Amino acid sequence: MISARYIHLSLYISRLTIASLSFLLCFMPVAIAGFTPTNRKPASDYSRSAGKRGCPNESTQDIPLTLLAPQSTVGYTTSLRPTFVGFISSPQKVEFRIFEFSLDNTVTQIGDAIIKDIQPGVFQISLPEQYPNLIVGKKYLWQLAISCSGVQKVEAAEFMIVEISSKIKTELSTISDAFKKSNIYAEEGLWYEALTEALKLANYKKLGNLGSNLIQDLAKYESPRARDKEELFKKRIKYLQTIAIQEQL
Repeated sequence: MISARYIHLSLYISRLTIASLSFLLCFMPVAIAGFTPTNRKPASDYSRSAGKRGCPNESTQDIPLTLLAPQSTVGYTTSLRPTFVGFISSPQKVEFRIFEFSLDNTVTQIGDAIIKDIQPGVFQISLPEQYPNLIVGKKYLWQLAISCSGVQKVEAAEFMIVEISSKIKTELSTISDAFKKSNIYAEEGLWYEALTEALKLANYKKLGNLGSNLIQDLAKYESPRARDKEELFKKRIKYLQTIAIQEQL
């Protein structure tokens, strides 16, 4: 016959084992899905870097204005009011514009330019309240410009508003965790939502672990559309990789 003391000891050991496993699970790394572009549609010549790479008053160690979004290809979002993310090394007045593509591939500006004072680090710009909602199925261009010592620098990236699938919509409706949401968006190739959710987990002006991982993924997929852009994109990829590391925490 099994004694009460033996049963008590067995239960104690079982509880201790469960508690130990739970403790270890808290420190196990959580799998990160990573950004996977689902449609590698090349961006047009509107989506490019223009002007000189940096400002005259910046040191050679400074990273110039860099868009944290696909630039060689069209990015995707399901949001009618997406958030746009960039990085800058020094305080600047940034001019933000949105353009809509027409069927003939020309662009028309939406609303007026918005001027914002941006501090060094990772920054976010939401679609201004005075702008109308964007439209599903339309392609757009977001553009940032800075002026320093008479030199203008312009960075632009194209994106398209797509319909979210009912499967993903249902899956997301049951999740409140930003980490899980970001992973789902990243797997679906929805860059803008993936990064926006990741930044909810980061310190102010930083990328956080998940955001850093996404930027490293972005760097892998950026490539020039033409041979004469190769050096420019090599620099951009280097900047993205550096930002991912130095702005992680």
